[in-house]
Amino acid sequence: MNQALVSARKERGLTISEAAKQIGISHGMLAMMETGKRKGSDETKMKIARFYQKSIEELFYAH
Repeated sequence: MNQALVSARKERGLTISEAAKQIGISHGMLAMMETGKRKGSDETKMKIARFYQKSIEELFYAH
């Protein structure tokens, strides 16, 4: 489980579907990244980090 990713989404009060749509990725991809089943490409990680205004390290490597 990527708790940093889940927390960033919940801080904005968004569902997985809402966040994924605004980021520009699929619901399934974001859900799998949150549960740790997929890592995502560097490009996807950059999109997510920009959306949440957090560093890639903070969201994906700080656990």
